[in-house]
Amino acid sequence: MKLLLYFQFLFFIAFTIMPMPKQFEKGEKTVKILQKCAIKFLSEQNFPDHVLQLLRHYHELMTLDSECKFEESLQKKNLNLEGSLKFNINLESDEQIYWVNETKQEAYRLEIDENLNININAPNHWALARAIDTVNQLTENNEVVNLPLTIYDEPAYVYRGVMVDTARHFLPLKTLERTIDALVINKLNVLHWHITDDESFPLLLTNYSQITNTSKFWDSAYFTKQDVSYIIEYASIRGVQIIPEIDSPAHAQSWGRSPELAEMIITCGSTIKQYGQFDPTMDLTYEVLKSVMQDLNDMFAKVQFIHFGGDEASNSCFDQRPSIKQFMTEHGIATYFDLQVYYRQRQKDIWKNYVKSSKRVAYWYNKNDLLPAEDDDIIHWWGLTSQLIDVKNRKNDFILSDSQPLYLNAGVGNAFGDSYNSYQTWKDFYKWSPQPPDGFQGNILGGEAPLWGETNNQNTHFQNMFLRSSILGDTLWNPNSKQNEQFWEFTQRLSEMEDRMNKYGFPVSPFTHDYCKRHTKLCFPTLYADQEDHNIINQKPIE
Repeated sequence: MKLLLYFQFLFFIAFTIMPMPKQFEKGEKTVKILQKCAIKFLSEQNFPDHVLQLLRHYHELMTLDSECKFEESLQKKNLNLEGSLKFNINLESDEQIYWVNETKQEAYRLEIDENLNININAPNHWALARAIDTVNQLTENNEVVNLPLTIYDEPAYVYRGVMVDTARHFLPLKTLERTIDALVINKLNVLHWHITDDESFPLLLTNYSQITNTSKFWDSAYFTKQDVSYIIEYASIRGVQIIPEIDSPAHAQSWGRSPELAEMIITCGSTIKQYGQFDPTMDLTYEVLKSVMQDLNDMFAKVQFIHFGGDEASNSCFDQRPSIKQFMTEHGIATYFDLQVYYRQRQKDIWKNYVKSSKRVAYWYNKNDLLPAEDDDIIHWWGLTSQLIDVKNRKNDFILSDSQPLYLNAGVGNAFGDSYNSYQTWKDFYKWSPQPPDGFQGNILGGEAPLWGETNNQNTHFQNMFLRSSILGDTLWNPNSKQNEQFWEFTQRLSEMEDRMNKYGFPVSPFTHDYCKRHTKLCFPTLYADQEDHNIINQKPIE
């Protein structure tokens, strides 16, 4: 007998997929996988190269055996071996895509029968990646339960991402590759790349290479145009889009390290002189900006939109130059707020009319940021979701990155050893919801967990990013699963994701100790422990 299961009903714990599919129909039979190397990827279509590369990637994950030959998985022979997985793939389009605009572009239908025939119907290779990842999770114990099985799946939000910071600590290309690999097995689909900041500008420019050469941390600590092209393709094949960010007018001290460009930067800070922002009144500022914006558009021609940063400009920094006040008087600019509006308008004019880019632009905002946004600008919200009421009349697209709890670096201190907010645990991530307040008129694209790099490098990267980002991916794919499972069932799914990521070589932070990993029902009966349990858990150890 088959059971049609939607998320208004509870599901059996035998289904420990993360994120949980939107809906499924399942039977009662369990079938062993006896021939893991005999996996087949078949289709009536000819697979283009980007699909072949995606299949090769998952073939490696699913077999974990160097003796299993990917080329043999494409051959139409030995199709009747008992206990072997046989994929039949149907893509509506085999065109390579670099981003998605609608959730239905990642929707898929998956059917597995008692003979381990696997039918996948998907609109494109991104949705195919989501479907194969689900199969990978279903088959990782060398058996498939609840056959015959049909899954229809689609994410709730189109934007599900993390941010990496290569300016505070340089992250090698291999770390970016592995980050993309980690995103895919969590059904996350955005890598926001905060490339530059005060500390360094590790992107080699065409006309102003001195910006990179005077700010890089060591000789090879920068990215070339070829590196950028490679990582965009690598991400696209796996179903991840790249969002590059070049921040200005603040966070820009690295632009002015060379003598010929030093004048465009005002050094800020009374004690620590490492911060800087543009002088927005100088012609030199816009001369350099034109060239950098042109490079940015050329290098990232295949991305959907560009992030311009735009936050945390300091009034006291502008105060240091009397020439700025004189310029403001001559041009009828009344306040420093108006000066920032002036800079943003000139930057956007360069983008649209000099670079002639049609790409949309994102900016950081919180409730204190009142700078105007054009209708097609994307507001990247780093305030609290509850504070969206303060901008309820803005009808822009929004990306949510609540600094509490979604900042992955919060609570570990800043670059100078001082405290910085409070640490946000995996439970804090679990409790977060992307639901805006009543009356909000904007459009929530999804969410993103930023990992700022002051105290993060390639050695701490995956511990800091996961498993908390896994929980964000779970929420943004299927927020309804929280309402339809017991908390211990969620922690069982999280436990298996921890094991999965460790198996694939990601040194993620454990969410609990090994006893509770093996006894989730005992340790996590509810989200909130009662006071007696709280006191026991937090008591001092015996000396």
